[in-house]
Amino acid sequence: MFSGPLRWASSEGVFLFQVPDDEHLLSTEIVILLSSSLYAIQIFFNKGQIKFNNEDLNIIKLSFHPPYTTQEDEDEKKGYVIHSAFKDGICVQSIFLADQATNQLSEFESAFLDSVVNNLLETLVKEGRSVSDIPFLKDRRVIDEIEEMLHEIDTKYQSLAASWSLAVGPDAETTRFDFPHVLYNGKIRVEELFYDLGDRAIESFSQLLMSNEEKNVLYKIAKSLVNLSGLLYENQKTDSIKEDKLNFSHSEIILESTITKRLFRLDVRS
Repeated sequence: MFSGPLRWASSEGVFLFQVPDDEHLLSTEIVILLSSSLYAIQIFFNKGQIKFNNEDLNIIKLSFHPPYTTQEDEDEKKGYVIHSAFKDGICVQSIFLADQATNQLSEFESAFLDSVVNNLLETLVKEGRSVSDIPFLKDRRVIDEIEEMLHEIDTKYQSLAASWSLAVGPDAETTRFDFPHVLYNGKIRVEELFYDLGDRAIESFSQLLMSNEEKNVLYKIAKSLVNLSGLLYENQKTDSIKEDKLNFSHSEIILESTITKRLFRLDVRS
């Protein structure tokens, strides 16, 4: 059964709301921590503190895999997938159970969140307001309109995603979120999607063609992702998993370059 996503928005890092407002999938405290942490990671990219091929990058999708112990356990557990849209200080994100976030759904959710952010920014311009004003608007009208829209779309989400995919056409069959699972020895890897992995995979931190400053930023991002994975799964760990010395976290980010729209995968493991 499709349980639906949990979505939230922040203004310059300040948590605004979540839809639905009950503790769906995650507690509100965890959502707030996720919101601020993911916003901080996005700022690293937004400020150009790290670039691939000298291009600025945006986060599109993040995958947080369950703590790994054995292959049998891995196959039975449900991970989380987070989609993210960011522009001019507004960040709108959603989280799905991994087994519900199909490629078709991810394509739609990415486009949908972009439209939500653009709609919110357009509304602010019409109201003569700035992004930093949002948390202090007494009548909450701007926020309420976005919340209402998110509630409405959830009632017909799956049919909308299917209709959107048909409207996009046959090109959507080659989803931009598909990539093979490749084992590697390093803890941090960056690869460009759709290139031959034998030629393109960067298997160790020392091989990354970046300045020391960029490597420091990348390390901070990787460390943050490991911490967020621990936050998401802390309450799900059994005593046996906590005692398993092979237990480690695994997170992935899909990034899009702002000019050429090339996609990159940042793979992080503890």
